[in-house]
Amino acid sequence: YQARVASYREERARVLYELPCDLSSLLLTDDVVTASPPSLANTFRAKVAILVPDNRDRLQFDVANTMGLTIEPGAAQWAYDKSQPAGAGTDTLTASEYLYVPLRAPMRTRGVLVIKPGNPRLLLVPEQRRHLDTFAALAAIALERVHYVEIAQQALLHMESERLRNSLLSALSHDLRTPLTAVTGLAESLTMTQPALSSEQMESAQAIAEQARRMSALVSNLLEMARIESGEVALR
Repeated sequence: YQARVASYREERARVLYELPCDLSSLLLTDDVVTASPPSLANTFRAKVAILVPDNRDRLQFDVANTMGLTIEPGAAQWAYDKSQPAGAGTDTLTASEYLYVPLRAPMRTRGVLVIKPGNPRLLLVPEQRRHLDTFAALAAIALERVHYVEIAQQALLHMESERLRNSLLSALSHDLRTPLTAVTGLAESLTMTQPALSSEQMESAQAIAEQARRMSALVSNLLEMARIESGEVALR
């Protein structure tokens, strides 16, 4: 009996070592949701699924997440909202054959671990329950890590987009300024030609010069906006 207990402990210790190693290389939430259940299922001889919330903080119950389990949405959402376990082996919804364990990370609850054990009595063994809570903590930390990885990637993409936009504005402004300056100078030189232009020609030349100056001012404003948004200008 002691040898068998030692063997189980050794197996659990090995899984607890391998699972963090596997989760540490994942960069997407879907990967964590897919990679975690098999390890738990083998260890607890159970069916396992991980549910994660959407942008409205509601758990998603699609086929990929539920792993074929007939999950009670109300119970799972309650465990997520209250950040407390529910179902088999708890004081809430004790008649359920499923156990809903919230995935509590340092910042917030990241989802719900759903487990349907082959032998429900295993959930009543303190050591097994502590082991399950450890699995849940590892999955929660992995979900929180990839969440911030996704935020960092989005921020980097936004920064690169802004940098590209500012570069385009700057290049466009410089490329337009030179021909506009030439057009303004040529229009003004027309007004001083000899013999003098007719009244209609003079009016057209002045209108060309005026519109060119207005467009040049607009280009200058675009260039200044690009400089301000790029952070090159320090406000006093």
